[in-house]
Amino acid sequence: MEEFIRNITEQIRCVRAREAVAKELSDHILDQAAAYEKDGEDHEAAVAQAVREMGDPVEIGVELDRIHRPQMDVKMIVMVLLFSIGGMLLQYIVGGYTPMDGVNGSSVYLSQLGRQGLILLLSFGVMAGMYFLDYSFIGRYGEVIYWEMTVVFFVIRMMSREVNGRHPVMLMLVYLYIPVYAGLLYQLRGRGYGAVIKGMVIQILTAGFVYYLSDILHAALVVYLIQMVLMVLAVCRGWFQVNKRDAVIVIVTVLVIIPLAVCLIVLVTSPQEAVNFRLHRMLAWLHPEADPYGAGYTYVWIREGLSQAKLIGAYDGFSFESEIVWAIPRTDPFILIQIIFSFGILPALLVIAAFAALVVHAFRIVKRQKNQLGFMISAACFMVFLDNCVEGILINTGCFPVTSVQLPFLSYGVGSTVTYAVFIGLLLSIHRNEKIVTDYTVTGRPVWRLNIRLEKK
Repeated sequence: MEEFIRNITEQIRCVRAREAVAKELSDHILDQAAAYEKDGEDHEAAVAQAVREMGDPVEIGVELDRIHRPQMDVKMIVMVLLFSIGGMLLQYIVGGYTPMDGVNGSSVYLSQLGRQGLILLLSFGVMAGMYFLDYSFIGRYGEVIYWEMTVVFFVIRMMSREVNGRHPVMLMLVYLYIPVYAGLLYQLRGRGYGAVIKGMVIQILTAGFVYYLSDILHAALVVYLIQMVLMVLAVCRGWFQVNKRDAVIVIVTVLVIIPLAVCLIVLVTSPQEAVNFRLHRMLAWLHPEADPYGAGYTYVWIREGLSQAKLIGAYDGFSFESEIVWAIPRTDPFILIQIIFSFGILPALLVIAAFAALVVHAFRIVKRQKNQLGFMISAACFMVFLDNCVEGILINTGCFPVTSVQLPFLSYGVGSTVTYAVFIGLLLSIHRNEKIVTDYTVTGRPVWRLNIRLEKK
């Protein structure tokens, strides 16, 4: 049997797949041999019979080599390239240089365009690195990566430039906690309620870290909610060997009560001026006409601009000097509304359709995963993309309060560009190793087993 399996695995060019394939073949042969033993055959004869029925080892190996070869997701790569290049140009066209800026302004924004080009090259390098790097290391060293990343984030925060009391580089980097948390949960499989409690504690700590690092409550809330979904998914998939129904009830109850209690404490202990400020911002979004020259200023002009927008082309009376253009901040969160003002509703709808295609493609990658770790990490990346795309579109149409959310690949800066590159790289790596990495290759033990069925033609 050993020689038969060796002859098969020698035909498989992907070295990483050989161990898992050998394990699956061995289990299949032994299972079949056990059936023959029940019919009265001795063990050696039963194994020999099972091996003979498998067929020619070279033919089997060639077929398995075809199955277990790395795959390149060309569609995802093309979409990301188009998004990245298009986003850089859009930042220059609708969010950067205008005739008002003159020659000096042109040179300034050309410099910014060059800087963003270098950032994109860096992000492509990060993406390629994640693509060729085996993502399963997150499942093997998830907890170590989590704490090392926390230390690095604290150092970056201390060294980064502060703008308006915040650290812009951390606005998106904190979302990297989400796929790492998925790997951490993978490490805790089979450890019962103790693992569930540990996962919940780490989730609460992560929310605190995110709030401290980014100074943005919304980012902490998004990370917290996505991690809670990942915890529920892990329980429903039987990772912790606990009563699924009871565990889900406990997780949801505890993890919902805690943030509500924290919010209540913050409201009670915060100065009245801070409470009034938050309340005023929320009322300004709901009723911007009540304060059209204050907190509701941007929302009023978004609605006004949408009412005047044309299907194709700039709205009537458009100019870069017009009040309606300069009323909307020319920053990352509002890039979509600037496209509507500059080019029309239809081009903006095409951009939204492109985002929808990207999200759907990411969801398909999640849906195809039979490997538990691949499923969870790809689900984490998908939920981040889904949240940022949906929130970004709603913010640009005035249907959601302004937050720190940045539309993927249309944003400007190192933190957001590199973060999205990591997520895309992880998705590409998961797709690449879809038929190579199994739970056995990650842990060294068969958590689940794929039955190989071969038939002679």
